[in-house]
Amino acid sequence: MKSFYSIIRYVNNSVTNENLAIGIIMISGNRLMYKFSKEKIALTSKLNGKNSKLLEYAIENIRFGIDQDLKNSKFLFETEHHYNLDFLNSISIYSNNFLQFDQPKAIDMDFDDQSFISFFDRFIDIAAKTRHENREDRSFVRKVNAKFINPLKNIIDTNYRVKKGTLPKLFFDYTLDGIGVNGVIYSVKSVDINSDKAIDSLRRDISELESLNLRLDRFAEDRDIDADKNEHYLVVDPYIGDKHSHHDLYNLLIENGNYNFPYKIIDTSQLPIVVEKIEKAKAQKFSTLF
Repeated sequence: MKSFYSIIRYVNNSVTNENLAIGIIMISGNRLMYKFSKEKIALTSKLNGKNSKLLEYAIENIRFGIDQDLKNSKFLFETEHHYNLDFLNSISIYSNNFLQFDQPKAIDMDFDDQSFISFFDRFIDIAAKTRHENREDRSFVRKVNAKFINPLKNIIDTNYRVKKGTLPKLFFDYTLDGIGVNGVIYSVKSVDINSDKAIDSLRRDISELESLNLRLDRFAEDRDIDADKNEHYLVVDPYIGDKHSHHDLYNLLIENGNYNFPYKIIDTSQLPIVVEKIEKAKAQKFSTLF
């Protein structure tokens, strides 16, 4: 069964459309569910204190309106009930300069309360939740080294610099955390969006990775490797800072990464799974192909 959801965003700058995902509203079967992130709403006051009270007022109106309708409805989605896909489409047109609803997206899942909360935590609230987690190791680079590079050192190429000209139409050098091959090309790139790097530099790293992966696939086809089975990974941990541009980048990656980009997005906790997969495939160094 298909479900439909719309991301609710706080727009900090209407000119540049800088925004922060603060909530989600979903229709699944005969259920309407919605939730806002308290911590992200609190963060908006730091981004723009002038609109914080107006935002809280707008959110309370949304909550009150939906809750009253749900309370007064004997059955949700009766023929006369107005909460359906058309409703999500109509509110996506709504904008009051600082609060916007995305065009609804479909997902092939049936959601109950528990799975909806899990979905919300993953796509909306995860960055806020990680502020208060006591993590063993807060160093992104150290995690990548311990969980990926060290276990695969001398098995595949690690910290491997792909030189311009070595792949079809590759006009720049690019360093991967690891790349191996055995009937399939496995490549891994980590990008620390919590680092002190400028947002433009982070965006360039990710944009160039997309270009590199497409060229790796073309190279694979030239070597009779099934490019459709290549596995490319971008490692990104949740953003835990206060820069809205970095929040936007992380949200964009998570919301679209596994559908619109030529790589799968994972976080550092999933690196051991990738290591195990590469080891089972008995992958070797990519550099042996040259």
